[in-house]
Amino acid sequence: MSTGAVCWGLFSQLLAELGPEATRLATDAYAAQHPFGREDDRRQRQSVAVHLTALCLHVENRVREKQLRRMMTSLSRLVLPRLEVPEWPMLASPSDLGQVTVGDVDRAGPEERPQVIEEWASSVWAAWAEEHDTVRGWAALALSAYGR
Repeated sequence: MSTGAVCWGLFSQLLAELGPEATRLATDAYAAQHPFGREDDRRQRQSVAVHLTALCLHVENRVREKQLRRMMTSLSRLVLPRLEVPEWPMLASPSDLGQVTVGDVDRAGPEERPQVIEEWASSVWAAWAEEHDTVRGWAALALSAYGR
């Protein structure tokens, strides 16, 4: 994950303010919006794949944060064998990573924050449109593994 100091500072502050029960979606949006790294870095590829899958599950399948947390802890173990690959592939990062950012969330008042985080997640997910078919496939495998 590549990120600037100001952006990282806003994100860190946001996580501290949200608390552990509300950080999953913000973390997924932030990580998918900051995907830059080396193609040969397995952890970078995994980060992008897992966070985009979580966004897909939330935005398109309406999986709630609590269930997302459970699903994401075992996503690689559940999905990669079904794909018959040992590691996540590299996805092509879009040139525009979404119109809503952590800065927008930071500027929102406490009452508006949950809605702005939802908009952030949707914006980042939409930005990755070229990879939607691939990620939807991973999300479908995750859902089937959890009996949904």
